[in-house]
Amino acid sequence: MFPRHTAPGSPIYDELVAEHGDVLGEARALAERTSREADRLLSWDLASFGQEQSE
Repeated sequence: MFPRHTAPGSPIYDELVAEHGDVLGEARALAERTSREADRLLSWDLASFGQEQSE
């Protein structure tokens, strides 16, 4: 098994993160940024509708 001094958690996951980086963390951050950008681009703020085109 694993030595007793090893911190609890998933040794396999920790090893993969050490080898390849935190892919899940990066994907999560990208998904959050994409969601915020989509919300911004798709907002239907009727008070400011058309102002960008007329300026």
